[in-house]
Amino acid sequence: MPRSYLHGEAWVSETLPLNAAVKLGIPQIYLVLGAAVGPFDHPAGWAWGVGVGTVGRARGRFTPSLEVLQWFLSGPRVDQDAPHDRLIQLRPALAWQLRQGGRWQLVGGPTLNLATGHRARGPFPWPLGQDQWLWVNSDKGPSLLRLWPGVQVGLRF
Repeated sequence: MPRSYLHGEAWVSETLPLNAAVKLGIPQIYLVLGAAVGPFDHPAGWAWGVGVGTVGRARGRFTPSLEVLQWFLSGPRVDQDAPHDRLIQLRPALAWQLRQGGRWQLVGGPTLNLATGHRARGPFPWPLGQDQWLWVNSDKGPSLLRLWPGVQVGLRF
């Protein structure tokens, strides 16, 4: 019988400054439910997310994990038929147990961020990812697409 996986996590990142999530399932695949504050220059300044993850076997005090999250950003929409702004993150991470065999872990790693937005007319003053090292920055037509690397650091419990 597989063992259960239930953890909480709080972290900071350059894209969504303050994040918290609950992770439940089994180590091979678990559900991630999260909430975030930010970006602070976005109209409403909060987001909620859902995703899946997997955690590897612990090697000493280190444990690798990989997650894919989709964040739905809050805020007013000019066109009510348009989809909400979204952020998809690929999050490989490495956790380090604060005490051998303990539950509390420092966790960190890179992120790959893909943001999509929608506009009706006029300029597109969309803040998400604008001051990052953008690999893709396309605002052709009514949609925006941005891709950039990032970093996360937090605490898993």
